[in-house]
Amino acid sequence: MFSARGLNNFISELRSCTSHEEEQKRVDKELGKIRQKFTQNHQLNSYDKKKYAWKLIYIFMLGYDIDFGHMQVINLVSSTKYSEKCLGYLGCSILLKSSDELMTLVVNSIRNDLKSVEASHQCLALCCVANLGGSEFFEALSPDVVSLLMSSASIAHVRKKAALCVRRMLIPNPDLIPVEDLETRLVTLMSETHLGVVTSAASLLQTSMSLHPTKLSSLYDVCVTRLGTLVNHKACPRDYMYYNTPCPWLQVKLLRILQQFGASKDKSVDAKLNDVLHRILARPLPGKGAKNNAAFAVLIETVNLVIAQGKRSDPQLKEQGIQLLARFISLSEPNIRYIGLDSMYRYVRLEGDVNAVKAHKDTVLFSLKDADNSIRRRALDLLFSMCDTENALEIVNELVNYLPVAEGAIREEIVLKAAILAEKYAKNLRWYVDTVLQLITIAGSQVPDDVWHRVVQIVTNKEELQKYAAEVMFRALEPKHIDETTAKFGAYVLGEFGYLICELPDMSSEKQFQLLHKHFMVSSIPTRCLILSAFVKMENLYDEIRPLILDVFKQCSSNMDLEIQQRACEYFCLDQIGDDLMKKVLEPMPIFPENRESALILRLRNQQKAAVGEENKIASNSIETDRIRDNDTSSQQSNHVDLLSLDSVQPVSGAKLGTSNSTATSKEVIRSANPVSDLLDVFGDAPPAPQHAVGFDAVTSAKVSEWYRNLLLNAQGVLLENEFLQIGVKQEYRPPQCRLGIFYGNKCAHSLTSFQVEIDTSKCGVSNNAFRMQTDPMASQLASKQQIVQQLMMECMAPFHDAPTLKVSFTCNGRLYAYEMRLPCHVTSFIEPVQLPRHDFLTRWQALEGQDRDQYDSWKSSITIDTMQIRRNLTEDIKFALVEGSTDNQLCVAGTFRTGTLGPNGDKVSIGCLVRVEIDAMNSYQLAIRTANRDVSVALKNVLRKILL
Repeated sequence: MFSARGLNNFISELRSCTSHEEEQKRVDKELGKIRQKFTQNHQLNSYDKKKYAWKLIYIFMLGYDIDFGHMQVINLVSSTKYSEKCLGYLGCSILLKSSDELMTLVVNSIRNDLKSVEASHQCLALCCVANLGGSEFFEALSPDVVSLLMSSASIAHVRKKAALCVRRMLIPNPDLIPVEDLETRLVTLMSETHLGVVTSAASLLQTSMSLHPTKLSSLYDVCVTRLGTLVNHKACPRDYMYYNTPCPWLQVKLLRILQQFGASKDKSVDAKLNDVLHRILARPLPGKGAKNNAAFAVLIETVNLVIAQGKRSDPQLKEQGIQLLARFISLSEPNIRYIGLDSMYRYVRLEGDVNAVKAHKDTVLFSLKDADNSIRRRALDLLFSMCDTENALEIVNELVNYLPVAEGAIREEIVLKAAILAEKYAKNLRWYVDTVLQLITIAGSQVPDDVWHRVVQIVTNKEELQKYAAEVMFRALEPKHIDETTAKFGAYVLGEFGYLICELPDMSSEKQFQLLHKHFMVSSIPTRCLILSAFVKMENLYDEIRPLILDVFKQCSSNMDLEIQQRACEYFCLDQIGDDLMKKVLEPMPIFPENRESALILRLRNQQKAAVGEENKIASNSIETDRIRDNDTSSQQSNHVDLLSLDSVQPVSGAKLGTSNSTATSKEVIRSANPVSDLLDVFGDAPPAPQHAVGFDAVTSAKVSEWYRNLLLNAQGVLLENEFLQIGVKQEYRPPQCRLGIFYGNKCAHSLTSFQVEIDTSKCGVSNNAFRMQTDPMASQLASKQQIVQQLMMECMAPFHDAPTLKVSFTCNGRLYAYEMRLPCHVTSFIEPVQLPRHDFLTRWQALEGQDRDQYDSWKSSITIDTMQIRRNLTEDIKFALVEGSTDNQLCVAGTFRTGTLGPNGDKVSIGCLVRVEIDAMNSYQLAIRTANRDVSVALKNVLRKILL
């Protein structure tokens, strides 16, 4: 038994440190002591070996770099003592990466343990292989791991771990085992009597189904039979019985696997499955307490299976499932209520049958007022989905009534959904205008501009609605204090349609001007710009108030804000160039295109991208496999795990689906009619001109580009250096995660005040959620000769076009300086190598042709091309794997772009990447890239263009 007294003492000393410097000093002292012991000639005893190895592991886990002791840890793997061998494997799993050169020394020891007759040694080796990962590592050891899985002589404990290890290996290499052999072995494993083996085999089957969705059909009957054995006969050993529920984790896995299968050709098997599902859904509802969570899990996965079966599902099962969900959403337990709302929402989305859930509308409305934010959001989603012509009025009114007490985080979504429903199901357009005005009045600045833009489009296109809208907005502008959105909405409507009510009592042109002018001086810059545009429209229509409006233009012509000043000057000059031209310029807005998709729907779709993953899991399982492969833009595929296959295509971002909101449209229509109309951009919510700041000069810009290229190929270096500031970066990547240390040093004799750092990922490309980021807060002042470090942790969640932007601003001697540069965190930073024979490379290269997934470029190098250097850049710096048969003049490499997004089977999504670089006799590059995702292809082309000089 290992006595950890020395390790415990060391940990206690570290915990008692009062500062980071003190801890660092103690760690350095201990590392020096360990280094000395390792370099001494005398032999260390077993206790010392384990003690020092444990200390190194603990120090590494605290975040300190360990640059020695790896050989001593590796030697423990070869030990005959179990305690030393176990520690050796643990140390290798933590201290080493699969790409480290030292891993070649571990492979033989692992192989020997895999072939050992000792089951404990086999289990340790299997755990290490699965934890370390890596294509080369898997390739070297896969035959031995597969043999343990296929061997009937392996004990149950070894077969369990072998199944999980093979599952890990299949992800980067789906062809590791021929599908026929895998299917045969899985049938045997799933029929085992040992439920631990069956549970591990079920995990392997889940992954195999995502990789080979049409080739494991014989397992359907096996899974149904195994599920029936657990449910009908409760054939379960006592060790696997969890509070009277037979092996619930295996039941859940089997139900999830059955969701991945398509329709069965054997009706008797379907009948058997329906009988099992009826029995599960007929169970009494479990009571409260954590011990019943397993029973709830089985119930909810059963409902999910019924939903996934779609139209082929038994109607009685559907009815049972909906009734069960209705009971879920009535419970007081928040987790169960959320699950019930979520499953009911997906049922409506996939089936399109709102009648089944309409009876539970009151319960859903009650959940909208729940204390839990997640339940409120899901209840809102369900209300939005279950709305139709019969209940639209009630649901919209409930949303409007709930809006005043809703918290800020959910208000915008409520406004969007209420506005969309009011438009979609409006039997009376006046009711629609009144509803949107209520939303604006209640939510104020939290209402997106897209909402009132959409009303403007509808009012413009419906002539019978224009006078009513003008009357309503006139009344809305009467209060002394109104929100900015109401002011903008009212200014536009009165500017366009105010002439329709100028004959009504108390709504004359002068009254309209007074109302707008009352709010003009207290409004923000964008709102004042819109009011000015309304004034120029009114000037053209009403001669009696023209002097008042011209006086406003004259006053604003010297305004400090450049946008207001420019508009005022141009509008004032417009009056001087003649009434004919003025009338032509200020013609009423034309009709908006009727076939345009609502900007509100686009905005809502973009907001829901982050939450769509779990819905896609059920949706993707309920459609045929050929549709999965053919429909490249389908959102169902967004989370499929992929390695150089054709299934992984990221969905188009909501922002890319249609960026032309009503603002952009109105501008385009005016420009097409008359170029002068740029003056009258009624949606021109332009921000005020930024304060002038000193940036890079031409020399520094050139240096920054060179420094940036250097950092793309090296782990550390300078990002910026001038007379004021030096910024350095130290980076470490473990795809899909990275850790950056950004060092800021003040080089001048004065303090840098108002020091601000912003890391912007919004312009990286397709998705606003490309990165998940965590960073340290920064001090607002940097003293002379002081250096501070900012730790940045990032995880890549989706493809992106360009690197995140680092924005640094500060004041020195009263002068403002602002610098903007890219961080060296590009798509190549999240590449892992994939070893491919040339035949496989060419096969997959041809398979990836077309559909905008290939990118090409060619250029002549300004220097003599060093082919060996290019080879090193691609394989050592970027971590691509060189394809067998590559020559100096034609380099073919393969890799995988890793993300942190989970696919349907719980594994992280990855995208295969193939690159071919040809160098001709004219010293020119021919670059060709093919990946399973267009955005990755474009990003790879851009960054390789920077690297290959």
